[in-house]
Amino acid sequence: MSDPYRIDNTPDAPRRGRRREAVRDGSLRRGLLWTVLIVSATANAVTSLSGFPTLVSLSFGLITVLCIVLLVVGHLRRR
Repeated sequence: MSDPYRIDNTPDAPRRGRRREAVRDGSLRRGLLWTVLIVSATANAVTSLSGFPTLVSLSFGLITVLCIVLLVVGHLRRR
């Protein structure tokens, strides 16, 4: 009979099911959204301050806003 309170010290124990849990709770998607948000906000700032066409800056701005909206919606669903 297995003990549910026993801590398993085998090396593969902490990794079992961890990916499934990350996918289930959305932390993988959230991390990707934060990464895209930071990259697109930085690219938006760089293209706005330099001589790039307005369309390029606008596209990075739209990606930034989309990431913010998706992060807020995800937060409200988890609450």
